[in-house]
Amino acid sequence: MNQSRHTLLDVIRGAAVLGILLMNIRLFSEPYAAYFSPLMLSTHSSLGHLWWQLQHLLADQKFMAIFSMLFGASTALICDKRSQAGQSPYGYYIKRLLILLAFGLLHAYLIWHGDILVYYAVCGVIPLLFVRAPAGLTLFCGLAILAVGSINSLTTFAALKQLPEHILFDVIIQHFAHSALINQAELDAFSGSWFEQLVMRAQLAKEFHLSTFPAWGVFRVSGLMLIGLALYRFGFISGYLSRRFYGYFALCAIPVGITMSLAGLWFNHQQQWLFPDYFFRHALWNYWGSVLTACGYMALLAYISLRGWLSRLRDYLSLVGRMALSNYLLQSLLCSVWFYGLGFYANTGAVGAILTIATVWMIQLGLSKWWLMHYPSGPAELLWRTLSGR
Repeated sequence: MNQSRHTLLDVIRGAAVLGILLMNIRLFSEPYAAYFSPLMLSTHSSLGHLWWQLQHLLADQKFMAIFSMLFGASTALICDKRSQAGQSPYGYYIKRLLILLAFGLLHAYLIWHGDILVYYAVCGVIPLLFVRAPAGLTLFCGLAILAVGSINSLTTFAALKQLPEHILFDVIIQHFAHSALINQAELDAFSGSWFEQLVMRAQLAKEFHLSTFPAWGVFRVSGLMLIGLALYRFGFISGYLSRRFYGYFALCAIPVGITMSLAGLWFNHQQQWLFPDYFFRHALWNYWGSVLTACGYMALLAYISLRGWLSRLRDYLSLVGRMALSNYLLQSLLCSVWFYGLGFYANTGAVGAILTIATVWMIQLGLSKWWLMHYPSGPAELLWRTLSGR
């Protein structure tokens, strides 16, 4: 029974690490601003805009949400195991977070500025504080933290809307240039030498850590980690609930969540992607809708697993999930070489992005199976555990 539940966690984790590339591919292949608005894409076509909208509805923040919730669930799993062995989990877990922080900083500044590991390492203290708390309280606090993030976005939006247009433009240039405007310096840097890329990568990573994190990331990641911890305690992520429950939950949560994301997309189209509306106010539809969709995706995977469907695919996803950190870093290495090393940055289009995703997925599915035939876990996981003293 424990084995099947752990396998389900690996399946969900594997689906998340593959699925997150559906969105990360845009940050790899396009200017930063293109992540938030289709008007900022380097090439404009009907297919490109359709691909952007599908990414937004089906993937944007959904797989990141799953990863964040799984981090909260893993906190409970690790701490429970340590406690059952008669060992205090706290010192060991803090050490794991510090090592993860080092991994994240190296990844962000040397390989890819869109790193999420730094966020997880910093926010990972939050679920540790709730690891012994009642599940209901943990869920409430997670939702409350997400709500604080929403209020912060609405407050920022209201303040920006009160500014005269010429002052608003200056504020955009000073604080939101990468997020709201196509930056020629960014295009030139990531099409240039490795050193030019390094300088721009450091600038974007610094912005991601010092501006985006306190304004958005700390609320989003911390809240989702607590929700994941609560869902694990309730048995939702761990596979304790009935097949019927998972089926009905997925049937309801996925359409409702995607419809909420679609509402935000519709409002943005109506206002022709006006800043700050699309960046702060209308983004909240997907901010909340993605949580429902992510939970629906996890329920769907649990339902499929309990039904015994797609066993071969689940086996491969489980292998990818067992070395999720290694596969996450491998995606960055492969995509960085392809887009920044071989010159496909801002020169790919929808078809090229889809083919790149498919190629990376095939490499990761095959390589994960081969590696785990010879070693107990992925290389990054082995290093992480060794440095943690496990």
